[in-house]
Amino acid sequence: MLTVNPQQYLSQQGPEISLNENSDSHLAEEKRVIRQLLEALLFEHLCDYSYHDGFFYFTLGRSFYRASGRISGFSRIRINAEEMFFSQRYGKHADTKLQAQWIKDISQGIDWQPITLNALVEDLPASVAVKKKLTIELEQTVKLCQWNNKHLNRHISRRELTYTQLESAIDEGHPYHPCFKARTGFSELDHKLYGPEFGNNFQLHWLAIRRCYLKRRFNSVTEKIFWEAELGEQCYQQLNTKIKNLTSDSAAFSLMPIHPWQWKFLKDKLEPAIADGQVFYLGEAGDQYQASISIRTLLNISHPEKANIKLPLNIINTSSLRTIESHTICTAPAISNWLIQILESDNYLKQNMILLAEYAGIRPTNDGTEHQAWIENLDGQLGVIFRQSLHSYCDEKNVIPFVALSIIEQDGSPFIEPWIAEYGCYSWLENLLEKVVIPIWHLLVHHGIAIEAHGQNILLQHKDGWPEKVIVRDFHESMEYVHSYLAQPELAPTFTDFEEEYSFGAPNQYYWMESVEALRELLVDTLLVFNLSDLAVLLEDYYQFPESEFWKSVYQRFRKYQQSNLTDQKRIAQIDLFQPEIKTESLLDKKFRGNRETEFHHQIRNPLADAALHDAQKETSKTSISVPAVPGKSYAYNK
Repeated sequence: MLTVNPQQYLSQQGPEISLNENSDSHLAEEKRVIRQLLEALLFEHLCDYSYHDGFFYFTLGRSFYRASGRISGFSRIRINAEEMFFSQRYGKHADTKLQAQWIKDISQGIDWQPITLNALVEDLPASVAVKKKLTIELEQTVKLCQWNNKHLNRHISRRELTYTQLESAIDEGHPYHPCFKARTGFSELDHKLYGPEFGNNFQLHWLAIRRCYLKRRFNSVTEKIFWEAELGEQCYQQLNTKIKNLTSDSAAFSLMPIHPWQWKFLKDKLEPAIADGQVFYLGEAGDQYQASISIRTLLNISHPEKANIKLPLNIINTSSLRTIESHTICTAPAISNWLIQILESDNYLKQNMILLAEYAGIRPTNDGTEHQAWIENLDGQLGVIFRQSLHSYCDEKNVIPFVALSIIEQDGSPFIEPWIAEYGCYSWLENLLEKVVIPIWHLLVHHGIAIEAHGQNILLQHKDGWPEKVIVRDFHESMEYVHSYLAQPELAPTFTDFEEEYSFGAPNQYYWMESVEALRELLVDTLLVFNLSDLAVLLEDYYQFPESEFWKSVYQRFRKYQQSNLTDQKRIAQIDLFQPEIKTESLLDKKFRGNRETEFHHQIRNPLADAALHDAQKETSKTSISVPAVPGKSYAYNK
């Protein structure tokens, strides 16, 4: 780990990388961005396409496109980045379906050219304003990836790294979204200082804000006890001394941490409140922190057992502005308390799941008698959530971010290569599903609560690669339930006690959903469509473990759970996992429409339905499965 002084770094760095450099690094990163943009366009049905003999044919704007690839589980599009071409010669045909077939028929006569990012964006079905904004994000993604390639000293192998080291070393970014490393708002210096890739350590900056303008939830401990536990008595006293030196009314103020980048971004906007004596800037203090993969969440390096800190940032990455919705900040501890109650009352969950609770939250509020314009103007841009560190539960040497399961090492082999060699695809996958998928499923069907289980939100505890437990976190923004489907509704928080806006909230706006179908969608989207589907493709590509067998295994684990009678059959039947077509979120479409508040969806094919149909047609006798061997390797289904 290293600590970098911004001014010292500015004097040392060379010229900024130009996007016009015709380097191998630039071309490779641009190809990846183009590939993921095309995959998202086709997956979300943002243009019609035909698929023939391993090639996608489609039109955008005034151009024809051709790319090789395949359609994988849940209709995910997988394109070969080395075979992506377009032609602007025949751009006046209106019937896109006929056009695509026509291109296929005469493709040998078309002057195909490698796709360029600028030309592709120009052809997108979006407004000029959206295209301009998207171009900035896509080019920034290419630029920061190229910058990483030039400056990062990457590990030859990341397999022996601890969890904290992996949060820094996994720099691949989102495997689906084309703006996977946009970080719009970050300069190259900011990327160096506050991006996770370089493992830079930094202190938080601190504000003192009049207590009457703060909303806090500390899980029933006093403010003094809370801050002394979080900061240490010495640091807490130092900050209090600074407050006393700035005002004679020090008892009226309380503390608020702020990310150093966010302070730089907001200090001018905070100037009126500072001039009016409502806010004081205290400078940097306390422990050293390091950014995690999610950027907003910071890991305590000085005292790893202390809280992970989640702070808002006014940057855009993938689909979202990385601020924090204000209403979630002080609701977070109540949600965690609820989930802890459920976990502690359920022997199955206690044995199979670790929950990293969000136990405290602080944010500015206008709940008092005096309305402050600066609080309203900075809504979502100031606040903090404290989350338990995994060090309270297990050795970080035996924990990995779930996204690590689908990454490739410098030697060209998957991160999980030694584990597959040791246990075999089938046995290892069966145990992974049992230890990760089923506990999350149990929380839904047995208790009625769905969580956002994407690759950044869940961790895997293992022993020598053998899955042992799932670790779940980050509930404040996307935990969902339907009141009538809760097994113990009396345990549910009364959300209207926490935020006034909940009193006027409609179903599907906050945490309470109108239909259990929304719970199904959240689980399937985050755990399967945009998560395990990448592992399914990796196992097929590297170990010839057929993707159809992967989804059969997933289906069979769900069926085994159903047959265990752990949960009432009627409850399970309400969450239909096996419908032939399901609705999934359209992340790119949402970006095209420029609407942060609304979700957009499209229909996809469900491979679990195919597995269910196969199971229904099967005879009682079980046929054996043969898997082609990889030259030089032997990865049997079983150990």
